[in-house]
Amino acid sequence: MSNIKLIALDIDGTIMDKEYKISERVKNAIKEATNKGIFVVLATGRMYSATVPIAESLNLSTPIIAYQGGLVMESCKKAKVLLKYSLAPEISTKILDELDKFNIQVNVYYNDELYARSENHILKEYATKRFISYHIIPSFEEIIAKHPDKILGIDENPDKMTEIRDYFREKYSQELNIMKSTPIYCEFVNKQASKRNAILFLAEKWGINKDEIMAIGDQDNDLDMLEVAGYSVAMGNAPETLKKAAKYTTQSVENDGAAIAIEEFVLQEK
Repeated sequence: MSNIKLIALDIDGTIMDKEYKISERVKNAIKEATNKGIFVVLATGRMYSATVPIAESLNLSTPIIAYQGGLVMESCKKAKVLLKYSLAPEISTKILDELDKFNIQVNVYYNDELYARSENHILKEYATKRFISYHIIPSFEEIIAKHPDKILGIDENPDKMTEIRDYFREKYSQELNIMKSTPIYCEFVNKQASKRNAILFLAEKWGINKDEIMAIGDQDNDLDMLEVAGYSVAMGNAPETLKKAAKYTTQSVENDGAAIAIEEFVLQEK
Protein backbone atom coordinates (compact mmCIF):
# COMPACT_ATOMS: atom_id res chain seq x y z
CA MET A 1 0.00 0.00 0.00
CA SER A 2 1.47 3.37 -0.98
CA ASN A 3 1.80 6.22 1.48
CA ILE A 4 0.78 8.95 -0.99
CA LYS A 5 -1.48 11.58 0.57
CA LEU A 6 -1.16 14.41 -1.98
CA ILE A 7 -1.14 14.23 -5.80
CA ALA A 8 -0.09 17.39 -7.66
CA LEU A 9 -1.10 17.39 -11.31
CA ASP A 10 -0.06 19.68 -14.11
CA ILE A 11 -2.87 20.19 -16.64
CA ASP A 12 -1.80 20.81 -20.24
CA GLY A 13 0.17 17.90 -21.64
CA THR A 14 -0.29 15.93 -18.42
CA ILE A 15 -3.98 15.27 -17.82
CA MET A 16 -5.26 17.29 -20.80
CA ASP A 17 -4.28 16.39 -24.36
CA LYS A 18 -3.67 18.58 -27.42
CA GLU A 19 -7.40 18.67 -28.11
CA TYR A 20 -7.93 20.09 -24.60
CA LYS A 21 -9.72 16.94 -23.46
CA ILE A 22 -9.29 14.76 -20.38
CA SER A 23 -9.86 11.06 -20.97
CA GLU A 24 -12.33 9.00 -18.98
CA ARG A 25 -9.49 6.86 -17.67
CA VAL A 26 -7.73 9.91 -16.23
CA LYS A 27 -10.98 11.21 -14.76
CA ASN A 28 -11.69 7.87 -13.14
CA ALA A 29 -8.20 7.59 -11.67
CA ILE A 30 -8.51 11.05 -10.13
CA LYS A 31 -11.98 10.23 -8.79
CA GLU A 32 -10.78 6.99 -7.20
CA ALA A 33 -7.78 8.72 -5.62
CA THR A 34 -10.08 11.39 -4.20
CA ASN A 35 -12.42 8.73 -2.87
CA LYS A 36 -9.47 7.22 -0.98
CA GLY A 37 -9.08 10.51 0.88
CA ILE A 38 -6.06 11.70 -1.10
CA PHE A 39 -5.71 15.42 -1.80
CA VAL A 40 -5.61 15.86 -5.61
CA VAL A 41 -4.43 19.36 -6.56
CA LEU A 42 -4.17 21.02 -9.96
CA ALA A 43 -0.89 22.93 -10.35
CA THR A 44 -0.80 25.01 -13.51
CA GLY A 45 0.45 28.13 -15.21
CA ARG A 46 -3.10 28.86 -16.27
CA MET A 47 -5.23 31.64 -14.86
CA TYR A 48 -7.42 30.71 -11.91
CA SER A 49 -10.57 31.40 -13.96
CA ALA A 50 -9.30 29.09 -16.74
CA THR A 51 -8.63 26.33 -14.20
CA VAL A 52 -11.90 26.38 -12.26
CA PRO A 53 -13.97 24.68 -15.01
CA ILE A 54 -11.38 21.89 -15.19
CA ALA A 55 -11.39 21.38 -11.42
CA GLU A 56 -15.18 21.37 -11.42
CA SER A 57 -15.30 18.80 -14.23
CA LEU A 58 -13.12 16.56 -12.05
CA ASN A 59 -15.23 17.26 -8.93
CA LEU A 60 -12.19 18.60 -7.09
CA SER A 61 -12.75 20.78 -4.03
CA THR A 62 -9.06 21.19 -3.16
CA PRO A 63 -7.16 24.48 -3.56
CA ILE A 64 -6.08 25.52 -7.05
CA ILE A 65 -2.46 26.41 -7.81
CA ALA A 66 -2.46 28.92 -10.69
CA TYR A 67 0.10 31.19 -12.38
CA GLN A 68 2.95 28.71 -11.79
CA GLY A 69 2.36 28.97 -8.05
CA GLY A 70 1.91 32.73 -8.01
CA LEU A 71 -1.63 32.24 -6.75
CA VAL A 72 -3.20 29.58 -4.54
CA MET A 73 -6.95 29.83 -4.14
CA GLU A 74 -8.86 27.86 -1.53
CA SER A 75 -11.19 26.12 -3.99
CA CYS A 76 -13.61 26.60 -6.87
CA LYS A 77 -16.55 27.21 -4.56
CA LYS A 78 -14.76 29.42 -2.04
CA ALA A 79 -12.51 31.85 -3.88
CA LYS A 80 -10.29 32.82 -0.97
CA VAL A 81 -6.64 33.70 -1.57
CA LEU A 82 -4.29 31.44 0.41
CA LEU A 83 -1.02 32.50 -1.19
CA LYS A 84 -0.10 35.20 -3.70
CA TYR A 85 3.10 36.49 -5.31
CA SER A 86 2.92 39.23 -7.95
CA LEU A 87 5.41 41.07 -10.15
CA ALA A 88 6.94 44.39 -9.14
CA PRO A 89 6.38 47.29 -11.60
CA GLU A 90 10.11 47.92 -12.09
CA ILE A 91 11.01 44.41 -13.23
CA SER A 92 7.81 44.09 -15.27
CA THR A 93 8.73 47.22 -17.21
CA LYS A 94 12.20 45.86 -17.97
CA ILE A 95 10.85 42.52 -19.17
CA LEU A 96 8.15 44.03 -21.37
CA ASP A 97 10.55 46.54 -22.92
CA GLU A 98 12.94 43.74 -23.83
CA LEU A 99 10.21 41.39 -25.06
CA ASP A 100 9.20 44.06 -27.57
CA LYS A 101 12.48 43.43 -29.38
CA PHE A 102 11.53 39.83 -30.14
CA ASN A 103 8.26 40.52 -31.99
CA ILE A 104 6.14 37.93 -30.18
CA GLN A 105 2.69 37.84 -28.63
CA VAL A 106 2.77 39.19 -25.07
CA ASN A 107 0.02 38.65 -22.49
CA VAL A 108 -0.10 40.34 -19.09
CA TYR A 109 -2.33 39.08 -16.29
CA TYR A 110 -3.75 41.09 -13.41
CA ASN A 111 -6.61 40.32 -11.02
CA ASP A 112 -7.30 37.15 -13.02
CA GLU A 113 -7.88 39.16 -16.22
CA LEU A 114 -5.89 38.90 -19.44
CA TYR A 115 -4.53 42.01 -21.17
CA ALA A 116 -2.85 42.41 -24.57
CA ARG A 117 -1.94 45.34 -26.79
CA SER A 118 -3.13 43.86 -30.08
CA GLU A 119 -5.48 41.19 -31.32
CA ASN A 120 -4.19 38.39 -33.55
CA HIS A 121 -4.77 34.71 -34.27
CA ILE A 122 -2.41 33.60 -31.50
CA LEU A 123 -4.32 35.55 -28.85
CA LYS A 124 -7.71 34.49 -30.22
CA GLU A 125 -6.76 30.81 -30.25
CA TYR A 126 -5.24 31.04 -26.77
CA ALA A 127 -8.39 32.60 -25.29
CA THR A 128 -10.88 30.47 -27.21
CA LYS A 129 -9.35 27.17 -26.14
CA ARG A 130 -9.37 28.27 -22.50
CA PHE A 131 -12.87 29.79 -22.60
CA ILE A 132 -11.61 33.14 -21.35
CA SER A 133 -12.02 36.73 -22.46
CA TYR A 134 -9.34 39.39 -22.85
CA HIS A 135 -8.88 43.15 -22.91
CA ILE A 136 -7.05 45.04 -25.65
CA ILE A 137 -5.29 48.10 -24.24
CA PRO A 138 -2.92 50.61 -25.87
CA SER A 139 -0.27 50.28 -23.17
CA PHE A 140 0.58 47.98 -20.27
CA GLU A 141 1.65 50.92 -18.12
CA GLU A 142 -1.43 51.04 -15.87
CA ILE A 143 -1.52 47.26 -15.43
CA ILE A 144 2.17 47.12 -14.57
CA ALA A 145 1.68 49.72 -11.84
CA LYS A 146 -0.86 47.43 -10.16
CA HIS A 147 1.63 44.53 -9.78
CA PRO A 148 0.58 41.96 -12.39
CA ASP A 149 0.32 38.23 -11.70
CA LYS A 150 2.25 37.02 -14.72
CA ILE A 151 3.75 37.92 -18.10
CA LEU A 152 3.53 35.39 -20.90
CA GLY A 153 5.37 35.39 -24.23
CA ILE A 154 4.05 33.27 -27.11
CA ASP A 155 5.44 32.45 -30.53
CA GLU A 156 4.72 29.57 -32.88
CA ASN A 157 8.43 28.77 -33.17
CA PRO A 158 9.50 26.58 -30.20
CA ASP A 159 13.22 27.19 -30.82
CA LYS A 160 12.68 30.93 -30.68
CA MET A 161 10.90 30.60 -27.35
CA THR A 162 13.74 28.48 -25.96
CA GLU A 163 16.20 31.19 -27.00
CA ILE A 164 14.03 33.83 -25.32
CA ARG A 165 13.81 31.77 -22.13
CA ASP A 166 17.57 31.30 -22.03
CA TYR A 167 18.24 34.98 -22.80
CA PHE A 168 16.02 36.20 -19.97
CA ARG A 169 17.22 33.57 -17.52
CA GLU A 170 20.78 34.70 -18.05
CA LYS A 171 19.84 38.31 -17.24
CA TYR A 172 17.01 38.01 -14.71
CA SER A 173 17.14 34.61 -13.01
CA GLN A 174 17.97 36.27 -9.67
CA GLU A 175 14.83 38.38 -9.86
CA LEU A 176 12.26 36.19 -11.61
CA ASN A 177 11.14 32.63 -12.12
CA ILE A 178 11.32 32.13 -15.90
CA MET A 179 10.25 28.91 -17.59
CA LYS A 180 8.61 27.31 -20.61
CA SER A 181 5.23 25.82 -19.80
CA THR A 182 4.71 24.51 -23.33
CA PRO A 183 7.13 24.45 -26.28
CA ILE A 184 5.78 27.84 -27.43
CA TYR A 185 5.09 29.61 -24.09
CA CYS A 186 7.64 31.41 -21.94
CA GLU A 187 6.38 32.58 -18.55
CA PHE A 188 7.65 35.25 -16.18
CA VAL A 189 6.52 35.24 -12.54
CA ASN A 190 7.71 36.37 -9.13
CA LYS A 191 10.86 34.60 -7.96
CA GLN A 192 8.92 33.06 -5.06
CA ALA A 193 6.15 31.86 -7.36
CA SER A 194 6.67 28.19 -8.17
CA LYS A 195 4.67 25.00 -8.17
CA ARG A 196 7.21 23.67 -5.68
CA ASN A 197 6.58 26.41 -3.12
CA ALA A 198 2.81 26.23 -3.55
CA ILE A 199 2.75 22.45 -3.09
CA LEU A 200 4.99 22.61 -0.02
CA PHE A 201 2.72 25.33 1.38
CA LEU A 202 -0.32 23.06 1.05
CA ALA A 203 1.57 20.01 2.30
CA GLU A 204 2.55 21.85 5.46
CA LYS A 205 -1.04 23.05 5.89
CA TRP A 206 -2.23 19.44 5.72
CA GLY A 207 0.63 17.87 7.70
CA ILE A 208 1.98 15.95 4.70
CA ASN A 209 5.64 15.02 4.27
CA LYS A 210 7.56 15.23 0.99
CA ASP A 211 7.73 11.46 0.71
CA GLU A 212 3.93 11.40 0.78
CA ILE A 213 3.65 13.68 -2.27
CA MET A 214 3.22 12.52 -5.86
CA ALA A 215 3.79 15.05 -8.66
CA ILE A 216 3.16 14.47 -12.37
CA GLY A 217 4.24 16.89 -15.11
CA ASP A 218 5.44 17.27 -18.68
CA GLN A 219 7.43 20.53 -19.04
CA ASP A 220 10.30 22.40 -17.42
CA ASN A 221 7.89 24.46 -15.33
CA ASP A 222 7.09 21.18 -13.55
CA LEU A 223 10.72 20.43 -12.68
CA ASP A 224 10.78 22.04 -9.24
CA MET A 225 7.61 20.30 -8.06
CA LEU A 226 8.97 16.94 -9.19
CA GLU A 227 12.14 17.61 -7.21
CA VAL A 228 10.25 17.85 -3.90
CA ALA A 229 7.93 14.89 -4.46
CA GLY A 230 8.64 11.46 -3.05
CA TYR A 231 6.96 10.06 -6.15
CA SER A 232 8.05 12.21 -9.10
CA VAL A 233 6.59 11.24 -12.48
CA ALA A 234 7.46 12.62 -15.91
CA MET A 235 5.03 12.12 -18.76
CA GLY A 236 6.13 10.12 -21.78
CA ASN A 237 5.76 13.31 -23.86
CA ALA A 238 8.07 15.27 -21.52
CA PRO A 239 11.52 16.47 -22.63
CA GLU A 240 14.50 14.31 -21.67
CA THR A 241 15.63 16.83 -19.04
CA LEU A 242 12.41 16.29 -17.09
CA LYS A 243 12.51 12.52 -17.51
CA LYS A 244 16.03 12.43 -16.11
CA ALA A 245 14.97 14.50 -13.09
CA ALA A 246 11.96 12.29 -12.32
CA LYS A 247 12.11 8.99 -10.48
CA TYR A 248 9.55 7.49 -12.83
CA THR A 249 8.48 8.02 -16.43
CA THR A 250 4.96 7.06 -17.46
CA GLN A 251 3.20 6.88 -20.83
CA SER A 252 2.32 9.97 -22.89
CA VAL A 253 -0.79 12.07 -22.32
CA GLU A 254 -2.37 10.44 -25.40
CA ASN A 255 -1.87 7.06 -23.71
CA ASP A 256 -3.30 8.16 -20.33
CA GLY A 257 0.10 8.33 -18.65
CA ALA A 258 -1.16 10.25 -15.62
CA ALA A 259 -3.88 7.66 -15.00
CA ILE A 260 -1.39 4.82 -15.36
CA ALA A 261 0.89 6.39 -12.74
CA ILE A 262 -1.98 6.99 -10.31
CA GLU A 263 -3.27 3.46 -10.83
CA GLU A 264 0.16 1.94 -10.20
CA PHE A 265 1.29 3.95 -7.20
CA VAL A 266 -2.00 4.88 -5.53
CA LEU A 267 -4.87 2.62 -6.52
CA GLN A 268 -3.27 -0.81 -6.71
CA GLU A 269 -3.01 -2.73 -3.49
CA LYS A 270 0.66 -3.49 -2.81
